[in-house]
Amino acid sequence: MSKKTRVHSGDTTPAELRGKIIADSGAVEGTVLTSAASDQTARWHQGERLDQLFEDRCDRLRDEGLGAQIAVDADDIVLSYLELDARANQLARHLLACGARPGDRLALLFDQPWRAYVAMLAALKIRAAYVPLDPGFPPDRLKYIVEDAGVAMVLSLSHLKDLLPEVAAQTVCLDHVQAHVDAEDPARLNGAEMGGKNDELAYIIYTSGSTGRPKGVAVEQASICNFVRVASAHYGIEASDRVYQGMTIAFDFSVEEIWVSWMAGATLVPKPAGPSMLGAELAEYLQDKRITALCCVPTLLATLDEDVPGLRFLLVSGEACPRDLVMRWHRPGRRFLNVYGPTEATVTATWALLDPDRPVSLGVPLPTYSAVILDPDESRALPPGQSGEIGLAGVGLARGYVNRPDLTEQAFIPDFLEIGNNSSGRIYRTGDLGRINADGEIEYFGRIDTQVKIRGYRIELAEIESFLLQLPGIAQAAVQTFESEGGSVELAAYFTLRQDVVSVDAHDIRQMLRTRLPGYMVPAYFEELESMPMMASGKVDRKRLPRPAHRLSLAVNGSFTAPATPAEEALAEQLGAVLGLDKVSTDAHFFNDLGADSLLMAHYCARIRQETDLPPAAMQDIYKHPTVRQLAECLQAIQIESKLQPAVPAGEPVAPAPFHRVSALQYFLCGAVQLLFFLGYTTYAAWLLVFGYESVSAGTTLIDVWLRSIGFGAAMFVILSVTPILLKWVLVGRWKPGNLRIWSPAYLRFWMVKTLTRANPLVLFAGSPIYVLYLRLLGAKIGKGVVIFSRKVPGCPDLLTVGDNTVIHKNASILCYRAHSGIIEKGTVTLGRNVLISERTTLDIGSSMGNDTQLGHASSLQTSQAVPDGQVWHGSPAARANTNYLRVPAVNCSTRRRVIYSLLQLFNRLVLVVPAGVLGLSALLPSYLDTGHMQLGAFEFFVDIVAVTLVLFIGGLFTGLFVVLCVPRMLNHFIKPDVVYPLYGWHFSIHRLISRLSNLKLYKDIFGDSSYIVYYLRALGWDLGKIQQTGSNFGPTVTHEAPFLNSVGTGTMVSDGLNMMNADYTSTSFRLSTVKIAGRNFLGNNITFPIGAKAGENCLLGTKVMIPIDGPVRSDVGLLGSPAFEIPRSVQRDAQFDELKITEAKNRLLPSKNRHNILSMVLYLAVRWFLLFVATLAGAVAVTAHDVLGVLAVSATMLGLILFRILFMALVERSVMGFRRLKPQFCSIYDPYFWRHERLWKLLGGPAFNGTPFKPMFWRLFGVKMGKRVYDAGLNMPEKTLVTIGDDCTFNEGNHVQGHSMEDGTFKSDYVVIGNRCTLSVDAWVNYGVTMHDGSSLGADAMLMKGEDIPEGATFSGNPAREVMVPAARDARPAPISNGPRHRSDEMAGRSPKPSGGTHRKTRSAPRKRSSALAGS
Repeated sequence: MSKKTRVHSGDTTPAELRGKIIADSGAVEGTVLTSAASDQTARWHQGERLDQLFEDRCDRLRDEGLGAQIAVDADDIVLSYLELDARANQLARHLLACGARPGDRLALLFDQPWRAYVAMLAALKIRAAYVPLDPGFPPDRLKYIVEDAGVAMVLSLSHLKDLLPEVAAQTVCLDHVQAHVDAEDPARLNGAEMGGKNDELAYIIYTSGSTGRPKGVAVEQASICNFVRVASAHYGIEASDRVYQGMTIAFDFSVEEIWVSWMAGATLVPKPAGPSMLGAELAEYLQDKRITALCCVPTLLATLDEDVPGLRFLLVSGEACPRDLVMRWHRPGRRFLNVYGPTEATVTATWALLDPDRPVSLGVPLPTYSAVILDPDESRALPPGQSGEIGLAGVGLARGYVNRPDLTEQAFIPDFLEIGNNSSGRIYRTGDLGRINADGEIEYFGRIDTQVKIRGYRIELAEIESFLLQLPGIAQAAVQTFESEGGSVELAAYFTLRQDVVSVDAHDIRQMLRTRLPGYMVPAYFEELESMPMMASGKVDRKRLPRPAHRLSLAVNGSFTAPATPAEEALAEQLGAVLGLDKVSTDAHFFNDLGADSLLMAHYCARIRQETDLPPAAMQDIYKHPTVRQLAECLQAIQIESKLQPAVPAGEPVAPAPFHRVSALQYFLCGAVQLLFFLGYTTYAAWLLVFGYESVSAGTTLIDVWLRSIGFGAAMFVILSVTPILLKWVLVGRWKPGNLRIWSPAYLRFWMVKTLTRANPLVLFAGSPIYVLYLRLLGAKIGKGVVIFSRKVPGCPDLLTVGDNTVIHKNASILCYRAHSGIIEKGTVTLGRNVLISERTTLDIGSSMGNDTQLGHASSLQTSQAVPDGQVWHGSPAARANTNYLRVPAVNCSTRRRVIYSLLQLFNRLVLVVPAGVLGLSALLPSYLDTGHMQLGAFEFFVDIVAVTLVLFIGGLFTGLFVVLCVPRMLNHFIKPDVVYPLYGWHFSIHRLISRLSNLKLYKDIFGDSSYIVYYLRALGWDLGKIQQTGSNFGPTVTHEAPFLNSVGTGTMVSDGLNMMNADYTSTSFRLSTVKIAGRNFLGNNITFPIGAKAGENCLLGTKVMIPIDGPVRSDVGLLGSPAFEIPRSVQRDAQFDELKITEAKNRLLPSKNRHNILSMVLYLAVRWFLLFVATLAGAVAVTAHDVLGVLAVSATMLGLILFRILFMALVERSVMGFRRLKPQFCSIYDPYFWRHERLWKLLGGPAFNGTPFKPMFWRLFGVKMGKRVYDAGLNMPEKTLVTIGDDCTFNEGNHVQGHSMEDGTFKSDYVVIGNRCTLSVDAWVNYGVTMHDGSSLGADAMLMKGEDIPEGATFSGNPAREVMVPAARDARPAPISNGPRHRSDEMAGRSPKPSGGTHRKTRSAPRKRSSALAGS
């Protein structure tokens, strides 16, 4: 490594006080500042301990005839060095007798300093580490430190023991056992007495933590021994000095006072008991006690008005030293030092000799230390003159934070500069801003972490304070965060006036700040104070700042517009209550002028519902009408429309029948019958398998075996295909519209038929004429030329009518049934001729589409919605649009082509695929059984199974990866983009094969949510341009039609569920085209991205948003909902974790994340291999038990494997978080917590048995707080332990309860509470922070935004969801098909609703009296 050295400061300055800059001209970029002293090697030898240094000092004093030298001069006791050593020896022996051992951690809780000194030495002498405590700490903090540090014993005094709450550690009160201690031998301990191995840890000191809990800094013997040797050699404290020891031992400043003094042989004079001494009292004490050396913070020194002539040595540390203080206290002959260093660097790392003629700086590193200025955004050192984050290196770096490897990894980064004599191999990021000046000294500019986050914005409070201090008349200023009653966090500014100023208008202050600062940095509250509360340190005591009361807004800046109508008055009143404003201008913009955010607006919507007579306001209304005036006009229009509407508008639900609760017996019997049915059908399938195996194995030649395998394979395929069809007609005949109760005998038949028809192998032929034929055989009325790509088989296929030449894309939900309030509601869905239904659509029962109609992607038709002939609809709920989704011309596709394609498909399955598996089993298994190797009682058998399955698993992984990456690439040469091909030809076959292979789930699960997913997608064929790696660019559930026609711009992040719509279809043709996602986008969950999307650069695309394909290209905005509407592109503020920007993450934190993700990938593969291993063992058990139990052995094994997989995955998933429940989080994706959460996603499990009582039971094993009698037909929950579900809830297919979001690199999670008797309709989506109160329901394909609070009994529908308005006057006539919100029956009308029970959130209280917003309007 080539290095150049530059020495600064004049030669008259001692070398140790001069800096030496090492500038690397080779591979390492940047500069390193070290001491110019010649010897930079560590002042520590292997095995050396701090207590031994003290003993060496005692021995030298004794040898020099100074055995009486005073070590401690306290008010009530004076101890020489030898006496202190003897007392420590005695206490050490007593501690060993009490059970303390080497390596233990002993807490010290004293208010008598001399006892703390003895205890400190005693702990070190038995090779334990001490954990200092302060009696002034709150009990909760004391308990936390003792437990977090793993303290084995607490040393204290009897009058202090009540301060410490009950802990597991043993407490020894030294005043109670003093007689026993005094009886111990005062001689030093020998090795045999101590026993055990030498522990390298010296002490743990707790500092403030950003999480609200202190974090323990573990300092090793090497670090502290090196420091006290260096400091005692260079500071200048002498044996004749009397050193004031005023700092509590719980802070590492005391280490400087105590140990450096002892190493010099000086006398410690501890502060007397009581509060801190300041000013004249301190000056008098210093003179009375003849103090010659004082170490303190500058603020304490500033309280001394007059000089203390006896002071020979001054050391200041802990905060910036003002220049005037240097001028006041500098004297000829007085050594005046300014030292700097965090606890993590063992007390002090840099020092400077203060002189009135020189600028105040942090100086240069102490010998053995190094300093470097780091680029906050990249892992590189900055040259002199450039400001950045101060980094420290050397033997003095602490081991790290106790029990916080995540924080340790963030703060202690690898030494990428390869700094000389840096035995730690790390650099500590201090969080302080500084630079190296022209004199080679470090200048200090303040803290980086005085930042707060308001509504996602990272804000530096000091920046706002500096602007306040620049304003005329302001003497002092402080800015603090404040949480309002609504739960939102705001900024509050406090200020005092100069003596020559009478008053300052707070509104003028706010207006001036608005011209200099971004809107989000302008405080909402301004409070004038007579005086600023201060701490003893001289800093503003922010905890004593009063609660702010004066919120300002545009309403008081001359632009106030008073409400003009009752509606405006009601809305302004509620908005003022949410924002804490006395009055609100009706023209003030909610977001730009009033500083509101989505969470505040969610509270606002709730208050509009609860406190006014206005129609409910949805978040969509808020975004589209962001002033009180505009919102009032919108809600009044809705109110008038609802009054004029004679019935519920099309698509809106009608009141269903009352909820019917089933008995526990009926619930149990239903589950028992379902279990028996499952066992019976499994036994039936197992019998077919065994029969086929025995039949094929009876073949005498290879040709005979092959022919038998073809015959059996074809027969089994036909039998398994026909059986569900026959049973459907036998059990139910033809489905008709109507209702049936869940868990009833009628429901059992419904469930059996639905389960069997979904398990039919013919479902695999979706997209083929065979699949259409299958649906016809089930009773669906389907015309000619229909193409259906969706594999979601209708639950009641007889109720589906599809006209000629209709196309239904994949992921379309047309179920012809829904579950609601304990009832299965069956209804028709009718589609005319030439209908196009795009991807990820939902058609609820009772909906219909006329001839030549279209339904756009990410859209839904609600009950009773009907699309007239020739119209195009989109949105959720859908409405008429002018977009054309049919963008590929039709071509000739004859019936002959369809028949030939279908026959070739059957030939492939019946002659090639199925027989190959049967042939392999029949050819290999008998030969293997003849070897006699399968001995379940032999250990060697299990070892062999492990080896064989491991080889097969790894070999299969690599073979499969080769096939997935290579075969589609070769086949792609035969298909050209933007060329129209007919369906059911060889181009179509190649396209379908490419799609199936490249969408293989296994490899996306392996690489997803890691840095490696981008390389996998690129290897598949995706065009990702210049990758801006984040480590979480894509989730695992990414799908496409053609991997080679996907383009994603730089800087784009994608959540789970992205579906690239590369293919356009008609009933006769298809065309593949490129789908392009622009750069710097963030895509939420479950987004379908179409060809020709009109979403440009820097867009936030919300969950389930319908990406538009018409209109202008949207850039620099957010898009939400279906159809999409614009919202502010504000979530980019969540990426402003300044210390965690993407660039820095790539160079500093991303490698750590990658290592964590690699381990997650390994764990994922290990779990999958173990399941293969268990399945292989289960197969061996089945084969062995077949001779005794026959086919029951095979069926029982199949069921057992399913149960084992569920239970095992529940165990794996819960173990990821240490079997603890998740808690709400708000952090960067580079926070190690998020990495663990990603591991949770990678190892997610989930219960099977949809629609049975068993699924809720399994949900409980996974950690869901699940109520009783819950019906679940297809619920998905990633964050299971954040979810609470009440009794008698109803969940439909495709429901998703999402406990998190990940927006622009920021991870957020929160609880979801779903009360009793709630219903989620088909494909409904619930985001985190949502509460659904009892009896509420969510419509089909609806999406509840984060933080929504759904009132009791309410029905919400749409994307985003809004409350459905139902006219008050309504004929209560029963309908055969129930379609909407549940109302109480007449019998229940007079009863009070029963409150929620159990652990679920209580229902909201009755609303207060509403203001009559529309009176007279």
